[in-house]
Amino acid sequence: MRPHLSYLFALMALLLSCRREAPVSVDAFRVQLDMPLECREEVRYAARAVQFRGPADYTFLTDAAGGVDVTGLIPGIYDINTYYEMSGRDYKALLKAESSLADDARIMLGLSLMNRRIFRAEDMTLQIQAMLLSDLVISKVYYSGTKDKMDRNYTVDTYIELFNNSDRTVYADGLYLALAESVSPAAYPVKDNPDSIYARQICRFPGSGTDWPLAPGKTLLVAARSARNHLESAPSSVDLSGADFEVKAEEGSGNPDVRRLPIISNSTNIQYLNLTNGGPNAVFLFATDEDVVRDWPEVYQRGRTSGERFRRMHKRFVLDGVECLKNPSQSAPDVNTKRLPDQVDAGFVTIDAVNGYNGQSVERRVSRFENGRYYLVDTNNSSSDFVTCNDPTPGKYDKEGLQ
Repeated sequence: MRPHLSYLFALMALLLSCRREAPVSVDAFRVQLDMPLECREEVRYAARAVQFRGPADYTFLTDAAGGVDVTGLIPGIYDINTYYEMSGRDYKALLKAESSLADDARIMLGLSLMNRRIFRAEDMTLQIQAMLLSDLVISKVYYSGTKDKMDRNYTVDTYIELFNNSDRTVYADGLYLALAESVSPAAYPVKDNPDSIYARQICRFPGSGTDWPLAPGKTLLVAARSARNHLESAPSSVDLSGADFEVKAEEGSGNPDVRRLPIISNSTNIQYLNLTNGGPNAVFLFATDEDVVRDWPEVYQRGRTSGERFRRMHKRFVLDGVECLKNPSQSAPDVNTKRLPDQVDAGFVTIDAVNGYNGQSVERRVSRFENGRYYLVDTNNSSSDFVTCNDPTPGKYDKEGLQ
């Protein structure tokens, strides 16, 4: 019997060794990264890191011609990302023509390509995009809700926080905070509408231009429904009694000590910011001198003549946005339901629960702490810029998960 056992063990060892062989890699191929068309022809995207994230993660450095020779990649589906921030002054030096761009503007050069299938060698040419980074960014979105003291769903504690990520004072006066449509199935996914966003609700900050200053590194807190201390009802909730604004129907209602943030365009009769507890929530900040209510059309869902009507706007007005997709129980989030264009948010973020009520928020990561203040990561890609936090406390940026 022993010879037979020895043979069996040898055969098993051989089979196991075969299973542990390294997967076959894709043959070498080249990815060329071309600069924006407005740049001079001799300018190259050289000496910049390009990341491939998928079955394994890889980082390559572009050569003098602005390309990378990709080798050793395991076959699979990858996200391709590259980003580089520069000043407006430096970017203008690369352009073919003169530009009115401010010298102290922040420009992000880069791209984000999601779910690229790479199973064989195939050269590709990708176009780098130039994105003007907003001074004011969306830093936290708490939409999940939680459980109250009686273990019941608690939904009235949601909020959005804005953050001045620049080194100068900015003003919230006249800016717009909005939610894209969130019906299921998606009424106007960005894959079918690459240049437009369809807003479900739009709020406008009051002020004549200098009434609501925000110093560098400071925050502005918007209570989406109720500006009170929710810890009194739900121990894992948040204190919003010190919010800067409360979305409500009338001034003096809700918390009378907190200023009203009015809804100027609404697809429903709901008079609070209607964040969905499990998602999706596409939240965005924009600015325009146009008359939103008078000049921007309202449309029904395709094929319908009744129900909600969504305000259509062009993506060029958006300053910042974050795409919060629903997290399904048995599969990955469906990127085909994204409402925000890649120029606004090339990625997405989710909470861990399918239907919410787990007390989680989505929050922008910290880039650095310098001269007594925080700077936050901003690459216009929430898949890398944001993390999911179990501590939804507003105004707090020293959390371990954000560093």
